[in-house]
Amino acid sequence: MRTIFLLGFVLSMVSTSAAAQQCLHGTGETAEQTARRREALTATRTINNLQFNQPNSLARVFFTHAQLADSPWAASMRANPNEFSKRISFSPDAEILPGWKLTLDVTSGGYWFAIKDTTDPCGFAYISNHSGLIYTAEPIR
Repeated sequence: MRTIFLLGFVLSMVSTSAAAQQCLHGTGETAEQTARRREALTATRTINNLQFNQPNSLARVFFTHAQLADSPWAASMRANPNEFSKRISFSPDAEILPGWKLTLDVTSGGYWFAIKDTTDPCGFAYISNHSGLIYTAEPIR
């Protein structure tokens, strides 16, 4: 009887943790989550474009997160009436988009950053660096 109870308990824990790990992106992604993911990809491309179109990029000097937020281009985005420009924030104290967190690190001669979906239990993120290539990532489960 104890063995059956223990087996039932273990199975309920496994099914509970599996249900808690319903990834928001990937197979079965809803239209709303697809739109959120595409918007985050646009933000990822925007950061790479901003980093490479600023005057010091030829010298491989790139914006920190705070400098990115204070850049003239970021200010012009805030003044832009389109919906995406209204939703994106480069402020280090705010989400870059609702439910998405930007982590940006500048190194000597380069930068890397991640934009992570804070609402996804599977930890979906976009990652990029000074190469301009964009990768999708999730933690190993």
